[in-house]
Amino acid sequence: MNEIGYHGTCSKYRYNIEEIGLDPDECEYRTDHWLGQGVYFFDDYEKAMWWAKTTSCHNDNCGAIIFKSIIEAESEEVLDLDDNKQLDKFMTEVLKIMEDVKTNCPGRMPIFEDYKLRAVLFDYYKQQNKLSVIIGTFQKEFAGYTTKRSETDKMIQRKIMNNIGIKFKERQICVSKKECIKSTKLVYNEEEEVIWCLIKIYFFHYARNMMLN
Repeated sequence: MNEIGYHGTCSKYRYNIEEIGLDPDECEYRTDHWLGQGVYFFDDYEKAMWWAKTTSCHNDNCGAIIFKSIIEAESEEVLDLDDNKQLDKFMTEVLKIMEDVKTNCPGRMPIFEDYKLRAVLFDYYKQQNKLSVIIGTFQKEFAGYTTKRSETDKMIQRKIMNNIGIKFKERQICVSKKECIKSTKLVYNEEEEVIWCLIKIYFFHYARNMMLN
């Protein structure tokens, strides 16, 4: 694979990323990652912007930033869950894993909450198959980047989407090998945008006052 990815985060992490790059080994370990452990990218700039602003809000509004990277990996290192054949292979192996666990752990079956089991399965499959990248498109009824609606409209929308089987799609790329992340560049910095906005306002008022005088 060779494609562009956008990593949205907040300015709290800017200098660390600029110093060491986007490194999966430096990411905070979480048990509920959607596609396992790694650095996450969107293939859509606007979705990265939404996530960056959300992250900033959770970090005292320190400012949203977006990094643009080129993601490169050999095809055998990539699991693309949007490809039916690859998804089927993944599910076949997962079902076998679950059966093996049940067989080898009689009476003491490990218990994982659904949202945590997902990350465990992806990380295990990634390790067993020597994968560096997992790609998946998630479906949502609502998201922060969609039109704001009333609770009544949300209830109707949810029912319609379930009936027609179509939802908002959000493609994410999880990279677990630093060598796959190339040419990382800062492409948006909210703090700089604010400064430039203030400079423009200043010169606008300055120019207007000069004309009036």
